[in-house]
Amino acid sequence: MSSGPLSGLHVLDLSTFVAGPSGTMVLAQLGADVVRVDPLGGATDTRRLPLAPDGSSLYWAGLNRHKRSVSLDLAGEAGRAVVRRLLARPGDGYGILVTNAVNQPWLDYDALRGVRPDLVMVHIAGRPDGRPAVDYTVNAEVGLPWLTGPVDSTRPVNHVLPAWDLLTGLHAALSVVAADRRRRATGRGELIRINLSDVAVTTLAHLGFLADTAVNGSTRVREGNYLYGAYGSDFATKDGHRIMVIALTDRHWARLVEVTEAAAVISALEERLGADFSRERHRYAHRDLITAVLNPWFSARVRSEVVDRLERAHVLWGDYRRTEELDVGPDSPVAASGLFEAVDHPGVGTYPVPGPVARMRGWDPPRPAPAATIGEHTGQVLAEWLAAGEAELAGLRAAGVTR
Repeated sequence: MSSGPLSGLHVLDLSTFVAGPSGTMVLAQLGADVVRVDPLGGATDTRRLPLAPDGSSLYWAGLNRHKRSVSLDLAGEAGRAVVRRLLARPGDGYGILVTNAVNQPWLDYDALRGVRPDLVMVHIAGRPDGRPAVDYTVNAEVGLPWLTGPVDSTRPVNHVLPAWDLLTGLHAALSVVAADRRRRATGRGELIRINLSDVAVTTLAHLGFLADTAVNGSTRVREGNYLYGAYGSDFATKDGHRIMVIALTDRHWARLVEVTEAAAVISALEERLGADFSRERHRYAHRDLITAVLNPWFSARVRSEVVDRLERAHVLWGDYRRTEELDVGPDSPVAASGLFEAVDHPGVGTYPVPGPVARMRGWDPPRPAPAATIGEHTGQVLAEWLAAGEAELAGLRAAGVTR
């Protein structure tokens, strides 16, 4: 068993797709014993693209590492009874469930409290009223696709990152830790409800989107690769690379002007416009003109020179990489992180797998490992949690409850 900072937590994961599995994976990486329970043959997300040559889901494998896998006939009462027994397992840190199940009365919180009165349960939904939704439908509803994409686009543009799923997963993970802490102090369990829509709209509120509309009557517009509210733009180098440059503070701005040798032109532009580019909102308001002034410096130099000059001037910058370039070169994000190891996943192949992003002194996380196969730990977990012997396990297999 793990000796991580969350060792002692034992979590049943009956969730699918991104939000729940990503949250329970964070718990598992930090040492919690997470047992994912799938129906026989695997849930729908076990076959989601991208697929490995053997047909297994790389997506599923990426979100379910460090977990143990139990497979049960969840459509039948005997399999559901096993889940209830797992939840009823006595002891501190047990009796924790994460699920996004819809229309499953057998997973009703009050019903499950009959087997574990202090049950901690996190239920993830799409919308506050329980209606289904996924990240990409929620994102459409909060308006961001109208702000994403080229300035001259007349259509909404979806982004490819399931941000609301991932944030919801982190909220779920934190809720498990908070509810377990409260339970240890009070003896009381908790039902925590989280939905993607609330996560999305509250996040936009935290970032000032709603207040800007309510107080200023502002309408946010599509700005392409510009940075809203400050100065940031992408530039093409002489050898065809593209680099994103950000002047987030006055110091960053001063160094960007200095390194691009644009001080005289910028000063003349300020005088002509009656602007003061030491003020962030003035830089933002005149971003098009500033970019036109800076463009020639970048386009006259190859990437290596541009990067060297920006680095020495401590200007914020980043390469535009393609996803297939994430692990190319010693300065790639994968190589630079120090979190990845090449892992041989049986039947799939060898690929880079990360450890936890939270680095702590005094704790060495386990080495990255491949995800379990569906049902790989069924016998182990039932024997460990339920003291099931060989005869009982054989009986469950014979009845089709397990395989």
